[in-house]
This record gives sequence, structure tokens and C-alpha cells, in this order.
Amino acid sequence: NTGSAIWTRQKRDITEEQYKEFYHHVGRVFDEPWLTLHNRAEGKLEYTNLLFVPSSKPYDLMNPDRKHRVQLYVKRVFITEDCEDLMPAYLRFVRGIVDSEDLPLNVSREMLQHSPVITKIRKSLVKRVLSELKKSIQKRRDEYQNFWEGFGRVVKEGVYEDAENRAKILEVSFFKSAKSAAMLPLDEYIDAFSEGQEEIYYLSVEAPALAIGSPHLEGFEAKGVDVLILSDPVD
Repeated sequence: NTGSAIWTRQKRDITEEQYKEFYHHVGRVFDEPWLTLHNRAEGKLEYTNLLFVPSSKPYDLMNPDRKHRVQLYVKRVFITEDCEDLMPAYLRFVRGIVDSEDLPLNVSREMLQHSPVITKIRKSLVKRVLSELKKSIQKRRDEYQNFWEGFGRVVKEGVYEDAENRAKILEVSFFKSAKSAAMLPLDEYIDAFSEGQEEIYYLSVEAPALAIGSPHLEGFEAKGVDVLILSDPVD
């Protein structure tokens, strides 16, 4: 404990080891952070966020409560880690803190539930996380596929829960191809449409292995049409 809030320092002054140590402290986990998002917003709304995307699936990821683990600070004073509106449930694997300059120190739980400041911060955080995930697809595809295997079924909850960001969530969603057996995003599936194909075809099964040799796929295979295999309960 250096006696100062790590997120108030410049990124260039913080080592990877210090970020990792803080991630272990704030996230109460022991894996390595896969993504680190450290940003400061200035202007009409002032806040700092230091968020982490884990490299390993947390034990409580599928907890029915679906609570996020992002802590809220006001002017470097801890307020709560139970602010439901700070981060959507489909990003509940994100760990870290948000430090606001615009909320009062004596803010109550009731005030947080109807706070326009929290609403704006949430929108900005979601946009930032989804943007970083999309960049990861382009820059480190193999690592992203490992991330998707652990967290994909949770991210896809946002497709039906968050209408505002539905298109962005679909951009970072991967689905299993019956033709290649690879995981791929929708835009790559669409780019590979067969001649005359205008629809996305999918087969819903309880497990990907059940799709192998399925009579439902024979006609598509004969025409060279790829089919997406949807096997997560959320699908």
C-alpha cells in the first residue's frame, strides 16, 4: 500500500506488476488480468476508471444474482461495490473501480439508483469495454477466442438485455461454424455466404457434438452453405 490511489497516477508511472497487484486486491482473484482499461474522462462529467477483464473465468460467473464487481469511489473515498446501475449484468466478469468527481460524498443508495451521473458513466464504460473487445479480435484473435470460450455465454446475455448496444455486442460475438468447426464472428460468416445465400442459418443443439452427422445439415452441406451451431442455453 503506497498510501495513494493507484488510479490517480499517470499510466506511464504504473508498472504492469503494480496493475496486477491492484487487480488481485480489488478483484479478490489470483489470475492474470487479460485486459487493463485505465482512463480518465474530463469535461461535463469527470471520473476515472481502472477496469480489468480476467484471463480466467471467476467461480461466481454464473451466480443467479448476476452482480458485477466494480467498486464505486467518490473523490478517492470508497462508497460501495453494490451500485447495480454502474455496470450491466452481462459484463459482470469485469473487475475494478470507478472514481467519480461529480457525486456527493454522502450519496445514498436511493440517489445512486436514479442518478443521471451513474447512467452516463455506465454508458461510457460499456462503450469502452465493447470497443476494447473488438480491438482484441483484430489484434490478438487467438487470445480473444480463449476469452470467448470462458465468457461468451455471459456476453451474449446482452444481446436481448441491452437493445442500445445490441449491434456492438453482436460484433464481438463468436459462433461455431458447421463447415470449418471454427469459432467466427457474424461478419465473417456473412462475408463467406454461398452464391445466392441471403439468410443466416443456424442449428440449435444442447452440445456441439450433437450437430456432427445431423441429418438437418446434409442439405446445406451439399449446397456448400455454412450453418452456425448454437449450443449455449442463452442462444
